[in-house]
Amino acid sequence: MAKENEYEEVESANFVQFTDIGQEVEGELIEKGKSERYGFGMYTLRNDDEQVRFHGSEQLDDLMLGVELGDSVKVKFVDKEKMPRGEMKVFKVLRKRA
Repeated sequence: MAKENEYEEVESANFVQFTDIGQEVEGELIEKGKSERYGFGMYTLRNDDEQVRFHGSEQLDDLMLGVELGDSVKVKFVDKEKMPRGEMKVFKVLRKRA
């Protein structure tokens, strides 16, 4: 039987909503999935301090296709673009070269 001190508590990832232009998150991509609620991607990054999770979008999901699990990435919210049905958030995804 394992002792209590052999375990580490698992914490939930912090959910990030990109609300301000210039906002960014970075870390190692540890999970790629799909949001049941919105139909877009759902991504989890891990960095030294925490795990962060965020929803994709049509444009962001397209950019994240080139990112594999284990890659180090930075996701930046860079602009808002007017569309016929509202505004679209514009992102830039930077992948660290190995």
